[in-house]
Amino acid sequence: MNTLTLKIPESLDAALQMASARRQMTKSAVVREALEAVLADELRQTTSAASWVGRWRGALSSSQANPTADARVAHILRKQLR
Repeated sequence: MNTLTLKIPESLDAALQMASARRQMTKSAVVREALEAVLADELRQTTSAASWVGRWRGALSSSQANPTADARVAHILRKQLR
């Protein structure tokens, strides 16, 4: 697991300490849970796009060059990886 160090205002730290005590969790666990909730959509999109790209990686070789198909794949990749 990676370590993240950040600075937060005293009021946010106080709220974090209260949530940690009330839920009987470490402050790290509360922050992880909050980040997962806030970034859930990002995580889903990233995972979905990575899965899609993984399925198609290497499917097109330079010996089968097709400018129309290449443009379509490039468009789809741009759309999926935003």
